[in-house]
Amino acid sequence: MFFALIVSACSAGTPNLTETEQAIVELRANFIDQGRLTKEALNRAAIEGIVAYLDDPYTAYLDPVHYTNFSNSLFEAGQQDYEGIGASVQQFNDQIVIVGPMPDSPASRAGLEPGDVILEIDGRNIHGLTLDEAVGLIRGPKDSTVMLTVRRIGSLAAMDVPVTRDTIPITSVLARLQQEDIGYISLATFDAVSAALLREGIAGLRSAGAKGLILDLRNNGGGLLGSAVEILSEFVETGTACLGCNVGGEPDSLDVTGNGSAYDLPLVVLVNGLSASASEIVAGALQAHGRGLVVGTTTFGKGSVNLLMPLASGAGLYITTSRWQTPDGRLIEGKGIVPDVVVGDTLDMAANQRIAGLANSLCVGYATERDNLAGQNRLIETLDGLCNLGPPPASALEVDEQLNVAVDELRKMLDL
Repeated sequence: MFFALIVSACSAGTPNLTETEQAIVELRANFIDQGRLTKEALNRAAIEGIVAYLDDPYTAYLDPVHYTNFSNSLFEAGQQDYEGIGASVQQFNDQIVIVGPMPDSPASRAGLEPGDVILEIDGRNIHGLTLDEAVGLIRGPKDSTVMLTVRRIGSLAAMDVPVTRDTIPITSVLARLQQEDIGYISLATFDAVSAALLREGIAGLRSAGAKGLILDLRNNGGGLLGSAVEILSEFVETGTACLGCNVGGEPDSLDVTGNGSAYDLPLVVLVNGLSASASEIVAGALQAHGRGLVVGTTTFGKGSVNLLMPLASGAGLYITTSRWQTPDGRLIEGKGIVPDVVVGDTLDMAANQRIAGLANSLCVGYATERDNLAGQNRLIETLDGLCNLGPPPASALEVDEQLNVAVDELRKMLDL
């Protein structure tokens, strides 16, 4: 009763205020730790609360340090070499996932694999961090070492992977002859120079005798929207690149440029569960225009446009402004691109996360109670095996079935 009278009396003296304003007045009048109620702290708490309420995995508040680091990383990824580990990462629900280590990168040499979920960075649990915050912790000066604790697909046990950082050059395109008349181009990311490198690769493969092309977008976590449109434009002469791909009120669709060099080449596109974002724009548009046959497994399902905006304090907001669709109206976000020819097992990240979460809860409890299970040898043996389950052994003679099917499908086109 006494508490109710205090609340009533204080509330009566704050007319014409919103509930939020009233709550702040009451806190400033009564809260025990007044040092925490600075204007800056309350502003940040309000913004973070609004962002949390929106429940969008790609909309985030960035404090001044993280805003600066993130804006610099966006510039570096699109313009110049940078220092880091050379891996593309994406946020899936509340987990940071390695999408694709770049060829011959520190990440690749250290043994990181597509699908590895990052649990800790230098011993710091990263649960709750945004994607940019995690990237900021992973990047660092050349020759320094970062320790990543990861959980691999098919494993319940965590593993520590030390990675020595290096200068990461922009070498996003690898081109080679797969067979005497079949060219192969792997695209690792969509950066500022990817389209130019792709065009050079196509020209070189033509000169070497290629009459058809395989475009490999597997484990490509995306990149710049403009780069995706340029790369699509190499193969599609006219029409829409994507719907809803507007930023800040720009037109609702983007069209190809009409400046391509490979309109005539038969094309097969390789994708998998870690092909994300810009990769999905390109694969979905090629499929929608009937320009390329898509082979592999359903893609990641990250189909949103994001805008980085500064705030007066030096902090920033990373805002989802729209969710794009393929030219024929298919939503990418949460669904992905379904291949024309399915080869391999679909990577269901959501299912993997749920299973890993359940097992992790079990194993944490088991670690606490193991000493209290004396005499229950069968149960102890079972739980020991489960909670120490490591990744499946790598095959000594691993065959790239998806690539082989892509070659077969392209051969059918060339032999028509």
